Amino acid sequence: MLAVADGGALCAWGAADSGQLGLGEIGVEQPHPRFLKGTKEHHFVRVAAGASHSLALTSSGQVWSFGQGSFGTLGQGDSFVANVPRPLPTLAALGIVQVACGESHNAALTIYGRVFTWGRGKYGALGLGTFDSSSWPQHVAALQEPACQVVCGGEHTMVICRQGKVFSWGRGNCGQTGLGTTDTVILPARLEALEDHCVTQITAGLRHSMALTDSRQLWAWGDNSEGQLGTPVPSPCLEPVQTHAFPAEAAIMYIVAGGEHSLAAVQNAGDLGADEVQHVWSECRGHSMAAMPGPSLAAGLAEQNDYPRKVSMLKRSASDLFACPGFMLHTFETQSCIDSAPSSIEDPPTSSGSHHPAHGLDVANITEVYNALLQVYSIELLGVVCQACKRQLDIIHSALCPDECQQNGLESHAQQQRIPRMVEPYQLIRALFILLQNPLNEGVQTAGPTSVSQDPGIGYVFGDRTGMGVQLMGKLAFVTARIEQANKACLAAWLRELPLDQFASRCVRPVQYYLGSLAQRQGSKQDREDLMRAVHLLHIMYQSNEGRSTGLPPSEFYNNDVSQSADLAQEYMIWRHLLEHRNEKSSPGRGAGPSQRELVTLCQLPFVLSPEAKARIMQGEALLTKQHQVQASAIQALFQGVHPVMVQYLDVRIRRTHVLQDAMNQLMHRPGELKKPLRVTFISGGLDEEGLDEGGVTKEFFQLLIREIFNEEFGMFKYMEHTRTFWFSHLSIELETEYRLVGSVLGLAIYNGVILDLHFPPVVYKKLLNGKPNFQDLKKAMPDLGHGLQQLLDYPGDVEADLATTFSVEEDNFGELQTHELKPGGSKIAVTNSNRQEYVDLHTKWVLEDSIQTQFAAFDEGFYQVCGGLALRLFQYEELELLVCGLPHLDFAELKEAAQYDGGYHPQHPVIVQFWQVVMALTFEQKKSFLRFCTGCDRAPVEGLSGLRLTIQRGSPDTDRLPTSHTCFNVLLLPEYSSKEKLRSRLMTAIENAQGFGLQ
Repeated sequence: MLAVADGGALCAWGAADSGQLGLGEIGVEQPHPRFLKGTKEHHFVRVAAGASHSLALTSSGQVWSFGQGSFGTLGQGDSFVANVPRPLPTLAALGIVQVACGESHNAALTIYGRVFTWGRGKYGALGLGTFDSSSWPQHVAALQEPACQVVCGGEHTMVICRQGKVFSWGRGNCGQTGLGTTDTVILPARLEALEDHCVTQITAGLRHSMALTDSRQLWAWGDNSEGQLGTPVPSPCLEPVQTHAFPAEAAIMYIVAGGEHSLAAVQNAGDLGADEVQHVWSECRGHSMAAMPGPSLAAGLAEQNDYPRKVSMLKRSASDLFACPGFMLHTFETQSCIDSAPSSIEDPPTSSGSHHPAHGLDVANITEVYNALLQVYSIELLGVVCQACKRQLDIIHSALCPDECQQNGLESHAQQQRIPRMVEPYQLIRALFILLQNPLNEGVQTAGPTSVSQDPGIGYVFGDRTGMGVQLMGKLAFVTARIEQANKACLAAWLRELPLDQFASRCVRPVQYYLGSLAQRQGSKQDREDLMRAVHLLHIMYQSNEGRSTGLPPSEFYNNDVSQSADLAQEYMIWRHLLEHRNEKSSPGRGAGPSQRELVTLCQLPFVLSPEAKARIMQGEALLTKQHQVQASAIQALFQGVHPVMVQYLDVRIRRTHVLQDAMNQLMHRPGELKKPLRVTFISGGLDEEGLDEGGVTKEFFQLLIREIFNEEFGMFKYMEHTRTFWFSHLSIELETEYRLVGSVLGLAIYNGVILDLHFPPVVYKKLLNGKPNFQDLKKAMPDLGHGLQQLLDYPGDVEADLATTFSVEEDNFGELQTHELKPGGSKIAVTNSNRQEYVDLHTKWVLEDSIQTQFAAFDEGFYQVCGGLALRLFQYEELELLVCGLPHLDFAELKEAAQYDGGYHPQHPVIVQFWQVVMALTFEQKKSFLRFCTGCDRAPVEGLSGLRLTIQRGSPDTDRLPTSHTCFNVLLLPEYSSKEKLRSRLMTAIENAQGFGLQ
């Protein structure tokens, strides 16, 4: 015998010849009830017993089995005896609400109404269409309608479907199937004899069956040799017959069929309330024989007066709800999904019209429940939710990868027979979708006592002192790493449907916090694996964000802790070695990205690296390339009889009066030397200027060259006043060589770590990285044109009649009006309401691509002639713009914080205090001039002004001489002026008149 105690523990007594009591002993009879050790913590709610085996069901929908395992009765994939309860991993995700045992077969009912059977199948008792036994639970696929109750007889099985109709199958030698025959039935068959009745309860004995209808009529069929049918005739009944043995005033509450006997619980009908007449059983009348209801948080959340009771109720229901995928999905499904079709955990939901199935979940309800749990203000409750979610993630992992599962520390029997997959992966992704919205992923820390007996107003703040966030995110990352690529894309599509603020706060940032914690403890192989799994999870969210029309900025996906702690040189070399062996040409992190097993370096998913980290990788690659180029030139020089020192630099000599001409002549005709270190010498008045180029002269060379290239009189680029940017002039008469020079200059600047005062719209950098321009890019680059085209798209009237536009573009070419057709015959094709989107798309393509194809191709060729290394693939176009142009925002507080001092100066020195007072009071333009004077550039590098490391050195005692600087090394030589006014005067004179090496 088995029983469930009030607290959820199991107790057993009787024969134990096959371990069916679960007490760990075989062959030792128990005359008195004994509790099964360790069962209370699992909170069992239902039990069932067969001839020599037992099943037990927990409130979280988990099935445990023990006893004789012949014919696969225990559902563990084997025929071994188990003298202690073991969980059935294959049913763990389904949300089981009822279990039933026959002599040697079993049935389980899910919350979605699906029936699973296993064990002995000799008489078709499994309903699978065969006489084979099964050691794993199998879905009774032939049963098309959802069931609400399942029972097992000795060798037959019955269910009630939700419309009150009964199906049966299995051995019928005594008519126990009720189908009017003694034949064995191997598939579910409907009991036609009860077609006109709504059956509310069924029960089955060894060879007989009974049913109770909503009108309290009792029907029985099968063997009646012992009078178990309650009819006067002892012969078997092949079809249901009504039993009239009870007085008219007796209302049957529930029925129980034993081996060869039957029981009925009755009550005087006059004593029943209206609700009791309507319902067959209640909490105190036979409810344990019904399928248990799924967990609900409603009662606990509704409790207002008794705070400890509220927390206690919520702990139980939340633990059950969040520990089982089936229960959780059933709770959060949308009403439309429930109404449209009997959805189930086993089958994919209805498609929403996209190529991914719809998740069919009520996101607002999910958010509401999470928030309601937070507002209980109980750390103890949140700890229970956290532990339940962890158990569910273990279940999801086991369902996704059944052969990896471990059962109670015992090795699974997958080597003997492969564990079947019971749940469609898409359904497990639905569960992950809910779990990824859990605010506990970020972790919480209490702001006061955590006892539920304390004031319920006690709050908490997000953090992770409790460790909840690390635990949950670690498991989430571990599980999502095992999802197939198509399912990851599905998950990314569902995450895209979340409100942007919720997506950021509930999904992206918890992963970032987790990554930050991992970055701080890097060292072991396990730490590395954990980190890469977390990056892989963040990549799913990054893909989701990319598909949004308006998503989070790229900076939301940078992780500074990872960027700062990573060995970037090693990451780059691993990546380079990987690409060389795979011969990959696509940019990393684009598209689907690598699988978790293929992810070996952060460079494969560079979105997580900050622009500063990528810039350091780019600089490292440039240094390697320079070294290789110098070595190659040195070897070639030796063969030509030239000393290697003479060829180790790309030496250019520039006349200040002919900067553009000299640069073009010296750079364009030496393409093989462009990857050498650049060294510039300026010539003034026929003489070389003073100074050795350690970087400062090079910076000035680029500034002067850019200034001349973008001179509107030169005609290569046109200035757009509205955006203050330059665009390629497709009417330019300049040769491709000039545009190739501009591209090379851009590449050389990146290659040599020089920031340019360049003003291109972002779409230029997008095109450089092989991105496809779109209408949004046009609106940013040319707002006036974009606004006009948007008005065309939004025009409410008749476009053709009112606007009279054709698929052509007209422009003034030096006084001559030229027409360009956007497609063949476009000048004769009218733009209409139906084709205006095509017109806008073609117009965008003409402006951003076709009209400047020749110019941009030369520009692109020049750029990649210098800057075509692997590191460029790491950048998004917004980051490439930062790399080229630096940050326009100047945070002088950062500059002051990072400044270093020499020659006797220190932060509290009076001259230094006065110096910063003067500098902080400068206008924005004066600050740019100050930066240019000290560093040779008026913009901040990618990492901000803190990356400049300005050194302020005492130049001399008080003097009338001006401050000087070594722009190559970001050193300011500041004399120890006697007053603040003198310091301001001397400094302003210096920064306003500095040009070249020496004042002009």
